[in-house]
Amino acid sequence: MRWRNTLAVLGLLPLNALAVGYGWLAAGMTGWAASFGPEPYRPPMTELGVACGGVALIGVALWLAGLRRAAAFQLVPLLALAVLMTG
Repeated sequence: MRWRNTLAVLGLLPLNALAVGYGWLAAGMTGWAASFGPEPYRPPMTELGVACGGVALIGVALWLAGLRRAAAFQLVPLLALAVLMTG
């Protein structure tokens, strides 16, 4: 069972990297655009929420499939996206 968790984590690394990268890009572009105007920076909550939802949905699917350790690993990208939400 241990190897299934490892394979699930390794298989999901590209997807997690895309989700966190998308959130990072959205937050960075919003911050860059805010530096040119009088508006204060506000994190793009819609984009970050969609990315968090996708990562959380994968975690729930892994949990239901019995891959508890791989589901617990999904907290890492979820926490990274949550940090981006705080601004």
